[in-house]
Amino acid sequence: MSSEFRLPDLGEGVMEGQILRVLVAEGDHVTEDQPLLEVETDKASVEIPSPHTGIVSGVHITEQQIVNVGDLMVTFDGPSEAKPLEVEVKPAVAATLGSRGTRTKPASPAVRKLARELGVDLETVEGSGPGGRVTRTDLHRVSGAQGVSVKEPSATPDNDNWGPITREPLTRARKAIAEAMVRSVSTIPHATDTDDADVTDLDKLRRGYRDDDKPNRKLSILPFVIRATGLALRKHPIFNASYDAANEQIVHHRYISIAIGVHTDRGLIAPVLRNAEKLTIPQIADELAAVAERARTTSFEVNDTRGGTFTISNAGAVGGSRYSIPIINPPQAAILALGRTRWQPWVIDGNVVPRLILPLSISFDHRLIDGADEVRFMQTIIGLLENPAGIML
Repeated sequence: MSSEFRLPDLGEGVMEGQILRVLVAEGDHVTEDQPLLEVETDKASVEIPSPHTGIVSGVHITEQQIVNVGDLMVTFDGPSEAKPLEVEVKPAVAATLGSRGTRTKPASPAVRKLARELGVDLETVEGSGPGGRVTRTDLHRVSGAQGVSVKEPSATPDNDNWGPITREPLTRARKAIAEAMVRSVSTIPHATDTDDADVTDLDKLRRGYRDDDKPNRKLSILPFVIRATGLALRKHPIFNASYDAANEQIVHHRYISIAIGVHTDRGLIAPVLRNAEKLTIPQIADELAAVAERARTTSFEVNDTRGGTFTISNAGAVGGSRYSIPIINPPQAAILALGRTRWQPWVIDGNVVPRLILPLSISFDHRLIDGADEVRFMQTIIGLLENPAGIML
């Protein structure tokens, strides 16, 4: 008996993707839930598991191919009952399965795939992520590996008028980023303001933070900024709105979902922290750790990057410059960029003292927001950061 596997619905109107990796070949025996292929759509990259147990009789796609929902991916003969499941499972796959074929150690699909490539049994790895989740770092620590290279799009040799070059096709992620940026700067009248927040007291507070229930939790400055921004958006809701040019309307969101820019090997993505203004600082820290791990291991879903009402870009975390001019993520109305904190001479009560200063840059949609509104919004954020005890509640 043969069966077909077609590309399933990828969520929220996404109808096509690009095949990054084909993880099976004709003649392979696969089990239900074993990864078949890796597909990239917009900014999300996910593994597609097999719905069948059987022998692969045909692979109908190739890496880097653009495919649509409903396209034929793989055909199977089976299910095979010639041997017990435990015998037929390949050793690399068995490392990620429990005794009855179910995963018992929490790990993302990308981490499970890396475990197979490194030959590491996930059940023997102590996870350092949230809830004991196994991370790439844990696998590298156990295996002694320095990392596993990701297959990049093939480059084609060529020549221009001055010498040899290579041409590399754009990934789906880079195409999506490029299209969003062009749409933003060509349709939204940007205005940008910069200012500084004295986060000396905030830094002391976060360094002194202790949680007996979670002694390994460390607080960075970012959760405080997210908390302060959520409270500021509640006070200045126009920054949480969007401009609907087609219908000549202002869309006021009654929820606050903050997208956080995360750098990955495939480009910048922005997973979303939903209802951010309702989360405490420790809860935000835990959510950040979880979304960052999913983003960097490409195990997040398409919807993880959708529905943001405001974006924070943490350029300072990778050694960014003091100020920047961030580009608004449409259809949002504004974006906040964080520069790199530095100790600087600061005047307080007529005395020059060393203070830890966080540079802030806000770009906003001038169709919706006036300069005076932005100044008040910026000062609200700065006031909360400079008096951090109030935002710990």
